[in-house]
Amino acid sequence: MSDFTVKLHKGQKLVMNSPARFRVIVAGRRWGKTQVSKISLLLAAASKQKQLVWYVAPTYQMARDILWEDLKDSVPKKWIAKNGINETRMTIKLVNGSRIALKGADKPDSLRGVGLNFVVVDEAQDIHPDTWDMVLQPTLLTTGGRAIIIGTPKAFNWLYDKYRLGQRGRTFVDRDTGKVETNEWESWQYPTITSPFIPKAEIEQRRRDMDPRSFRQEYEASFESMSGRVYYPFDRAVHVGDYPFNPRLPIYVGMDFNIDPMSLIMLQEQPNGEIWAIDEAVLYGSNVEEAADELARRYFQYMNQITIYPDPAGAQRGHARGESSLDILREAGFRNIQYKPKHPAIDDRVNAVNRLLYTADGTVRLKVDQRCRKLIDSLEQTIYKEGSREINKKLGTEHPTDALGYFADFRHPFRNDRVKGYSF
Repeated sequence: MSDFTVKLHKGQKLVMNSPARFRVIVAGRRWGKTQVSKISLLLAAASKQKQLVWYVAPTYQMARDILWEDLKDSVPKKWIAKNGINETRMTIKLVNGSRIALKGADKPDSLRGVGLNFVVVDEAQDIHPDTWDMVLQPTLLTTGGRAIIIGTPKAFNWLYDKYRLGQRGRTFVDRDTGKVETNEWESWQYPTITSPFIPKAEIEQRRRDMDPRSFRQEYEASFESMSGRVYYPFDRAVHVGDYPFNPRLPIYVGMDFNIDPMSLIMLQEQPNGEIWAIDEAVLYGSNVEEAADELARRYFQYMNQITIYPDPAGAQRGHARGESSLDILREAGFRNIQYKPKHPAIDDRVNAVNRLLYTADGTVRLKVDQRCRKLIDSLEQTIYKEGSREINKKLGTEHPTDALGYFADFRHPFRNDRVKGYSF
């Protein structure tokens, strides 16, 4: 099974020759991502006997449309076992006992419970991050399996996070331990123009046909901020870094009472005037009691330093025993709770956050620790409904920034009028 030759351009060869366990390709349209997928699957299946190799696209139908016919045509006939092709299940069994299967990420539960030797995750930007983190990557643990993650940028989502892992170099210093670690990840970013198989004239035509942002994203493989962003001043390069907890400073907690998720953002105001988001707790399918327990667990030594700035609606919301959300916080030992008598207007909360991110004179006050991944996603991906100033809640990204907004609106309001709040 070694008589298999392929045609690759320079960028494709770099990816194929990389020894990294996890490889991430961020590339423009028609760069040749499908070719890399197909060849990688075949080589992985042929490398040893009885390998289980998967190709995963956002949906089952997309897997069929993108790769199935091309894959079947590319497998040398003598590699295929007798009756080894199953059209319905999109599987190919080879004479060495290996199996190649095409899957869809739209039903992630169907992907659990196997031990994969190799997987290609294609169009990753359109796949939910939990499909990789909670489903696919665990299938590689027992086998020591490898993966290629491929996509075209779509804002700063999980594909960007994995791309960043691959940019740390072959070795990196672990932030928590200070030890030098070997990096399992490697990543590449390739514009369409780096493919020698695409005429430059065609790329220039697309440049004339598309708006600048869309062209940069689709053909230059550029990570672009989403249009209509609510927190438009936020920039990872400016606002995200290492901003650790200081046990000597007060702890301020913005809190959103939405049940799914319950969101808490922990902040500290620095002597130089900066405000650091040092931690977050974004709890899905949770409740106020569990959120209070989590906050107490993390900061039980500093309970007297904590002030909570919750959604004011928590003062009225009743629970099983008739108590409010704020009553539950007090019962958990949090005595300093400050909130406005009326729910702040959404625009006021948004403006309060945005002015901390960046003022007209260029001042940046809010910094976010890189561990606050849900807050970072929320700042980047929360958008307005098209043609309106109403936040698009269908995306479900707004809750961490809502929590941040309750803190910002109370302590650093956008309006100049004096804040009149309640404190208990």
